[in-house]
Amino acid sequence: MKRFKGFTLQEIAIVLAILAILLAIAVPNYIAMKKRADVNSVATQFAAMIRELYEKIDSEMEYDTFTSSTGGHISKYYIRIDNYYISDPVTGEKSLKIQLIKFDTGASSNEIVLKEIKSKTVKLQNAAGSSILMDSAGAVAIYITFKPNGEILRFTGSVAARGNTYVFSAQNKIEVIPLSGSNYKKVIILNSTPPGSVEVQ
Repeated sequence: MKRFKGFTLQEIAIVLAILAILLAIAVPNYIAMKKRADVNSVATQFAAMIRELYEKIDSEMEYDTFTSSTGGHISKYYIRIDNYYISDPVTGEKSLKIQLIKFDTGASSNEIVLKEIKSKTVKLQNAAGSSILMDSAGAVAIYITFKPNGEILRFTGSVAARGNTYVFSAQNKIEVIPLSGSNYKKVIILNSTPPGSVEVQ
């Protein structure tokens, strides 16, 4: 009968060292891959939401023509962006929330969420030369919608009581990046010509 020969301490140490090396290579690669996947997912969904916003506005002719001085029409549809500004009322946590909302003056809450993108690993920032997100605005949500000529309307506060209103007639870019620890990014390009045109690069 053959007797089983156990592993020596040296052999176990060698195996553990090899496992440690493999983990040191695999774990950072997995984390980086996960961050890239999160960025790609948010960018793709956000671009699709912008297209859907324009399609809804255009098909129902619900463009926003409101100005604080003359009044005008308030659209039914907006995208609301909370870029880690506002804490969840239940958990207290902050996250990226991008919502396609329907504004209903007859509803108790007024803002009915039709779709939502949520992430705790990805954030948005202005690309060079763009200011659509108003990063220096403080703890406020940002709304975007379209004017009749395809220009992008941005404001803060709320649909009915808006502030920091600005109309963008030229191309604007929003970067989707990991919250920390990576230089990987996707760029969402919002074009006013043709109206509602969105690219992801």
